[in-house]
Amino acid sequence: MKAHGHLLGRFIQEKTGELTAFFVTEGLIALILVLEGLDLTLFWVAFFTPFLVFLVFQVLGYIKFIRLHQFLTAVDVTTLPDFPDSSRLGRDYQALIFELNDNSQKKYQALAAFDKDLLDLTKLWTHQMKVPLSALDLMVQTDRLTNHDVENQVVELDNYITILLSYLRLQHTATDFRFETFDVADVVHVIIKKYANQFILKDLSVSVIGSWQITSDKKWLSVAIEQLINNAVKYTKTGSVAITLDHSIDISDTGIGILAEDIPRIFEHGFTGFNGRKYQKSTGLGLYLTQDILKKLAFDIHISSQIEKGTTVHISKHIPVL
Repeated sequence: MKAHGHLLGRFIQEKTGELTAFFVTEGLIALILVLEGLDLTLFWVAFFTPFLVFLVFQVLGYIKFIRLHQFLTAVDVTTLPDFPDSSRLGRDYQALIFELNDNSQKKYQALAAFDKDLLDLTKLWTHQMKVPLSALDLMVQTDRLTNHDVENQVVELDNYITILLSYLRLQHTATDFRFETFDVADVVHVIIKKYANQFILKDLSVSVIGSWQITSDKKWLSVAIEQLINNAVKYTKTGSVAITLDHSIDISDTGIGILAEDIPRIFEHGFTGFNGRKYQKSTGLGLYLTQDILKKLAFDIHISSQIEKGTTVHISKHIPVL
């Protein structure tokens, strides 16, 4: 009973304008008749006739109001039954509900996919973090700690942390990009210095040829290039790593290579490929992150490789197809 009283109160509140207009109009008519000195008997007949019609319409409107309220409070959004108002406005409301439900479902699916990816990533990341930590623990137990070995494991830990933080931040980069003009060679030299110990321990030669002045986000491009150089060092046992800059970036190594059937999927989230599983137990996130960054910065990336001969990564500015 209280619910119906509450609904009636809300209905009257919404119809205040119509009720006010009706009674003001009838009052003005009565005032005119009084001022003219006319008999009001006919006025009351004329008043109650439109009042009854007005009342019938308001009762029908109240019934429709109740049905609409019941529909909106009890509707199952997974089924979305027909809207209880067949008028043009009702169809517009129904279309709006369908659109809002569709957008809500898309956002939910995107959020669920992100949560799943994040959970998978966290599992892989946690497992991978144990490798350098276990190595450091073994060094401590066997009393074989050396500066070079510790530095290598610290670099690995730093790279895994960078991957995780970059992945999380990349989901919200709408205002994070800061574009500036710089030489890619400067970025490459900083990264090579960071990985100098790995180059020395593996006796790998490294060369940087040329330069490339570009306008982009230096920080994010550095993250992408570092992942590629890290892979080049990680999967190269002997030989060299060469970086060539000439209106593009080419990173070539003499490493173990990538199977031809793995190359089309190499940028997929969580895909490690045969060699990634066999040699390094890779998380498969580095290349996924790299491609995502480069795509947001309007770069294209292409990888060519031959088993036991090496891999070349080519990065160039994206040219839109007109």
